[in-house]
Amino acid sequence: MFDRALKDRLKVILAIDNGGWSMDPYIHVVQTLFDYARSQFKEVKTYFFHNTIYDYLWEDTARYKKPKKIVEFSKLDPETRLVIVGDASMAPYELMAHDGSIHISERSGRPSMDQLHFLAKTFSHCVWLNPVSETMWGYTHTIMAISKIFPMFELSLDGLEKAVTKLMAKS
Repeated sequence: MFDRALKDRLKVILAIDNGGWSMDPYIHVVQTLFDYARSQFKEVKTYFFHNTIYDYLWEDTARYKKPKKIVEFSKLDPETRLVIVGDASMAPYELMAHDGSIHISERSGRPSMDQLHFLAKTFSHCVWLNPVSETMWGYTHTIMAISKIFPMFELSLDGLEKAVTKLMAKS
């Protein structure tokens, strides 16, 4: 999918939704993507979140010990590609309320929507991969809201191909 010269210098941030029952059916697919990504690029940094992104992404899968503030991502190479993997399905308040996080430690008074907009502006090359069938997206308010912020593609072979094309397009 990527030519060798680009592969040797490309940096990728892979942010994965974990820890919720709605993503459980997709663990194997996401793990395969994770393994493939690590072998394909110069640098892949993997972070985790639950349902949506608030003030932090986490380096540890438990989302407990290694937080990284979202604002720190603005200091990274602007050519870094951001790939978010998640079903984008949650209670609307989690996405839109000022203290919408179900985890009290993540309540900063800012809605997740603000953080998602910040990431989309920070990374001109970004996509959201959704394991839910694209035919079902219109039935979930939060999927529709997030797909207005990030180019969203189904986590399938066809969707991955389209996402890679989008990630490689000139800004």
